[in-house]
This record gives sequence, structure tokens and C-alpha cells, in this order.
Amino acid sequence: MRKKKVKSLMEDYKQFAFTLLSVSAFLYIGTVIPNEGLGMDQKTMMMLATCGFLAAAFFCVKRSLKYKKQLDEMEES
Repeated sequence: MRKKKVKSLMEDYKQFAFTLLSVSAFLYIGTVIPNEGLGMDQKTMMMLATCGFLAAAFFCVKRSLKYKKQLDEMEES
């Protein structure tokens, strides 16, 4: 039962990371594409949001690796 929960957490964090990474890519593309309607403040906010989503994706990948290591230790013993 415990092994199943850890595996589920590992997969969930991996999916969160991919989702956050894809959202950050779309936000980054939105800042790179030239658009006269966006002011500098909006582009700055979009870049900060992109960095935030990338940091969250990095956190989720680290958590997923932690659970993977924990799962490997469970299977080993």
C-alpha cells in the first residue's frame, strides 16, 4: 500500500512539472513575439511569471526524484 502511494506521488509531481514547464514556455513565447499592444510592465510581469513557473517545475522535478529514490529503496529492501 505504501509503495503504491509513493509511486502515485512520484507520477503526480512529474505531471505537475511537465504542465508547469509547458505553461512557462507559452508565457515565454508571449513575451518574445513582438506585440505593440503590450507595455513593458506587462512583459516584465510575464517574464516574472515565467520564472515562477520554471521554479515551480524545478521544485516538482526535485520532489519526483526524491519519491523515486524512496521507491527504489523500498523495492531494494
